[in-house]
Amino acid sequence: MIVAETEDGFRFVTQPDHADLAGQFAERWGNDRFEPPGPYAACVLAAHDHDDGWAAFDRRPRLHDDGTPIDFREMSAEPWVDLYEEGIEAVAEADPYAGLLVSMHGAGLRNRRYGLSPNWPETGPGFRAFVDREEARQEGLARELRAGGGPSRLSEADVDLLSTIHETGSAPSDTDSPLWRNYELLQAWDTLSLSFCTSVSPPSYPEVGSVPTGAAGSEVTLTLEATGDGAFRIDPYPFDEEPLEVMVPARSVREDAFDDEESLFRAYYWAERETRSFRIRGP
Repeated sequence: MIVAETEDGFRFVTQPDHADLAGQFAERWGNDRFEPPGPYAACVLAAHDHDDGWAAFDRRPRLHDDGTPIDFREMSAEPWVDLYEEGIEAVAEADPYAGLLVSMHGAGLRNRRYGLSPNWPETGPGFRAFVDREEARQEGLARELRAGGGPSRLSEADVDLLSTIHETGSAPSDTDSPLWRNYELLQAWDTLSLSFCTSVSPPSYPEVGSVPTGAAGSEVTLTLEATGDGAFRIDPYPFDEEPLEVMVPARSVREDAFDDEESLFRAYYWAERETRSFRIRGP
């Protein structure tokens, strides 16, 4: 559950709903400057479903010992690991390429995003086995995709990329791996979505870096700015229609409406399910 403080309480967005917003960005990604993702269907699936493992857990919000709601960033290794593994497994069963991307996303969150977030903490002991299992999964999916055909077949550069990030924890600066480009895109879509979900006054992140435009090594930083009344500006503009209108559902609960998890559960479902809409334009 994503929890944002309001003036009198808290706003909740489920992880699957946040992921759906990331998928909305993925669906419309690409224009004269930004190359669309490919294989398109697998990348869009990965964006839409990368947090599906949270669906059951997010059916009810939970509280810390001090009575404040638990945000997804504050969870311990258990049950975080179980939730991610369940979601990765489900996506991999639907499509191995999408599963590979979601596995890289999950493991990367506990491994400095494979070099994209070098200042993040090192992999904690509670997550080390998870990262090792997911990297083993990635190797298995890579073998399957390498042996197959069609748009999801991995290139030699993709195989080399996986070997390098598993060995060193980061990608080489000169990689021309399409898989790495798609991993970076998934990080961009995820961060864009979080920027609109983790605050009642977005954007939470005014900049999104390491965003590939298409050609190997060509990356930009997106800047986000609120312009009022649910409108936002992104520069450079990466979508194929303008304005782009996206939405995410949320529920808001007053702080004085609950004093334990059971009363929070009741207040959460009594709260009206609102739709937060955002209209995005270029510079």
